[in-house]
Amino acid sequence: MKNFCKTAALGLVAGALALSTGAQAQTMDSTAPMTGSTTTMDSSMSNTMTPMPVSGTVLRYYVDRAGFVSAMDVQATDGVKMVRFSPAMAQRLTGTYPVGSSISAYVTSAGMGYDLAGTGTDMPTPANMMMPNGITDLDVLRSSPYITLGGKATRTFGKLTGYVPDPETGAVLAIILDQNTLVRVPANNRLPQASMSPEGVSPLFKNSDVVAYGYDESPRYGIVSPFARRIVATGLSVNGRTVGPFGFGKVMPGNKGTLFGFNLNFFGGSSPEEVQANGMGYSTYMSPGDTMSGGMSGMTPPPAPPAPGM
Repeated sequence: MKNFCKTAALGLVAGALALSTGAQAQTMDSTAPMTGSTTTMDSSMSNTMTPMPVSGTVLRYYVDRAGFVSAMDVQATDGVKMVRFSPAMAQRLTGTYPVGSSISAYVTSAGMGYDLAGTGTDMPTPANMMMPNGITDLDVLRSSPYITLGGKATRTFGKLTGYVPDPETGAVLAIILDQNTLVRVPANNRLPQASMSPEGVSPLFKNSDVVAYGYDESPRYGIVSPFARRIVATGLSVNGRTVGPFGFGKVMPGNKGTLFGFNLNFFGGSSPEEVQANGMGYSTYMSPGDTMSGGMSGMTPPPAPPAPGM
């Protein structure tokens, strides 16, 4: 019996050693040169997330479709670089690095642009590095908005001066009143539609009289926005008519979905970088009192194009 126990114990030890050796061999094989695809992918990801220094002059800031300043153009020695950042960083960045000032920062590469990883001349450590903003402007507009606890229902009057469409579905996610109020269109006023102009659609005419019923959206700290107010609408009326479940219908796919739908500056005066940013859903931010159309471009905007006919 004693010999049997001793033999069984030795067998278990040998089995454990065999498993350990096999696992070690598998680990070594997984990092061997022959598995180049894994090594290449890890290297690519590492290079993408490795901060790179950028220094230059701040040319302009951009507003995304949700109405938040969340990107800037930096004139570096090797060209203009678009740098994105979290909207919660906007007050700090625009206050510390206004248009025309110099900035030194570190960024990570991200598709058609860069994400801010840190400011200053010292490379940020992994623990202190700013991470890319994982929520897009469209994610914000498609999601259910928050209102302040105890907030009271309001009625807001204004002229329709713009809209924010969903580039995938064509639904109007928000409308702009008097250039300074963003109104979130209720989800029950943007039901899916099979055609561009079904029955019951409220037309989008510039300067239409709009009444928005709803609540003030819960404030977000650290943000900068061209909108003095943000309304979470529970109901809308346009020119005296209540907006129905089909809302404003589908916006034509040719519209790129930039912020001020009626007032896009495609008729001269915009830099190539601004035109490219427009195609990505950004509009140039003009701070209060700014009379220039594009940051440091020094050009006044041309007359706004006419509103689309229906």
